[in-house]
Amino acid sequence: MSLLTPTQCAVFFKDFQTAAPLSRDGVVFDKMTDCTFLVFDRLEDARRFCEAQVTEHPSMCCEVFDFEGKAKPPLLVVVNPSVAEKDEMSASWVRRRKIIAIASFLGAIPLLLWDWRTGSYLIVPTVVGINLIVFGLRLLYWNTARSDRSQEQFHRLESHRRREAESDGKSE
Repeated sequence: MSLLTPTQCAVFFKDFQTAAPLSRDGVVFDKMTDCTFLVFDRLEDARRFCEAQVTEHPSMCCEVFDFEGKAKPPLLVVVNPSVAEKDEMSASWVRRRKIIAIASFLGAIPLLLWDWRTGSYLIVPTVVGINLIVFGLRLLYWNTARSDRSQEQFHRLESHRRREAESDGKSE
């Protein structure tokens, strides 16, 4: 990625399901050494190009990186809207995980009460109830990690746009 200036960005193509690297025509590379990427001077140009590519090849995922390359998460990930909802980080999956977490917490309550009312002689309901609580907490943590990742991506995107704006101001 040392080929890029701070205002340029690179676009890599991959298959959404398998993450196998693709050519811009949507063909899987036979050898990893054949992988390529496209360089754009402007982030908006890269975004528009990626949107056209995923419209043409719905199973394609385009990742846009800045000059730091793959050392950091991509600035943008462009996927076809029909495929986007299948991603575990989509808004619908966040909502599902939240609902499942709440159901887990609610399911743990009767199990813990049942064991408590029997004088704690039954161990299985307590173990299952505690596991349901831990499971729900893990789902909520997963959603928090997604939120943190989205915020980091937003800050990096804004930083790149500022660099582009500064570069445009200097070139005029």
